[in-house]
Amino acid sequence: MKIVKWIVGIVVFLLISIYVLVFTPFGNGLVAPTIQEKISEQTKLDSTLDVYRLSLSDFEIFITLNTNNTISIKGDYSIFSQSMNVVYKVNLEELKTLKDLLQAELDIPLHLNGTVIGDAKLLVVDGESDIASSKTTFRAELVNFAPSKVSADIKGLVIEEVLAVLKQPHYTDGLFDLNVNITNADVQNLDGVINSKIYKGKLDSKYLTGTYGFESMMPRTTYDAVTSSKLSKDTVETKVDFNSNLVNLDVKSAKFNITTQALETDYKVKVHNLDRLFFVSQRHLKGNIIANGEVKKGEDLDFSMYSNIADGKLVAKLHNDDFTAKLKGMQTLKVLDMLLYPKIFKSLINADVVYNLAEAKGTFDGKLSQGKFTKNQVLDLAKQYASVNMYKETFSGDVNAKINKEKIIASLDLKSNRSSIVTKNTLLNTKSNTINSEIAINANGNPIGVKLSGDVNKPKVDIDAEELIKKEATKAITKEVGKFFKGLF
Repeated sequence: MKIVKWIVGIVVFLLISIYVLVFTPFGNGLVAPTIQEKISEQTKLDSTLDVYRLSLSDFEIFITLNTNNTISIKGDYSIFSQSMNVVYKVNLEELKTLKDLLQAELDIPLHLNGTVIGDAKLLVVDGESDIASSKTTFRAELVNFAPSKVSADIKGLVIEEVLAVLKQPHYTDGLFDLNVNITNADVQNLDGVINSKIYKGKLDSKYLTGTYGFESMMPRTTYDAVTSSKLSKDTVETKVDFNSNLVNLDVKSAKFNITTQALETDYKVKVHNLDRLFFVSQRHLKGNIIANGEVKKGEDLDFSMYSNIADGKLVAKLHNDDFTAKLKGMQTLKVLDMLLYPKIFKSLINADVVYNLAEAKGTFDGKLSQGKFTKNQVLDLAKQYASVNMYKETFSGDVNAKINKEKIIASLDLKSNRSSIVTKNTLLNTKSNTINSEIAINANGNPIGVKLSGDVNKPKVDIDAEELIKKEATKAITKEVGKFFKGLF
């Protein structure tokens, strides 16, 4: 019996000692210096534990991390029912001084306050903040301490401030709104909606031009965007409406599977002015373009595009690195107009393109039909000096090219009932922008030989037409023939 009494006495003594040490002002005073030392050790700052009070039913803690940066938390709790009613407040005026603690240098203030109320069955966390000059509120419901429901509302978040906080480059300005209402936060059984909006957006053209190595300055670009996402089990379905002074993008349904990481989406894109994309294409273009299609990304990447261009159709597909395209019934005059080339040849073109992105190799096989030359000085001079009127003739034929990175070998075989224009193995270099070509023209039985070399835009031209035209006319034709063949390539 004495042993039992001793054991009971020791247990009672230990319980009383723990109670006094942990839950009384006297014990709090003894424990506080140790806790403060641990806080300073973890924060690597001259932090102070200004208030530390813990009883069996309530508590209060106030920590000064350093000057102008404080954290306070106080409230009631029950060990037995695992319930609590807590108020918290985070006031960080000098975030940049917490670099060692946060492992990042953040140069904005952060204010956060709210409550934690409930028990193990249902715990509700509410809060509000002014992060990045926004008005932010949030609420999370936890069942058995696991997230069950989440809602948040952010108004007027300043994007450039967020980029600064995250130590990201300043590539855009703008304001951001977000509304989240997730009624089931289980990743495998998600249910809810997320809506967002970016407005007053403006890209940093100078930064993007330098970062991506554009050869010319990206134009001033303003934009806004609205997205709406619905969460259903492990799938997120999103609708996108993006508008800018460069392009518009609309997505009716983009489905992303969280489990498989697969994406499937439609799209419609409109380029308002192709010439504004000169900083990317390095080619001046005219007009606009509208295209639509689908993108699928799982184990493989599949992309499709459909567009009505130059009174015809473009159908393109990409499977991983393999790209194919079909040009159907395009009007060459409109194609030449888009390319800002001389509009010297009117015909219909159908073509097939096969290209491998990884190897940068491919082929172009096209057919020209119902071809008629438009008014130009070359054929005017041929008509004047050789009595050959090629305007009345209808041409058809093939245009082909083999592509090997920047090197292109092209051929043209254009014929009418009485005349022809033929070139084989024309060498084009898109990197150096040069051409080397020999072109044979037969104008109703009268031969003309043309050699082009040098800069594609201003090639050196040599003409052999002595059998057909007086020497003085050859000089006149030479001035115009470069423009003439630019329209055919």
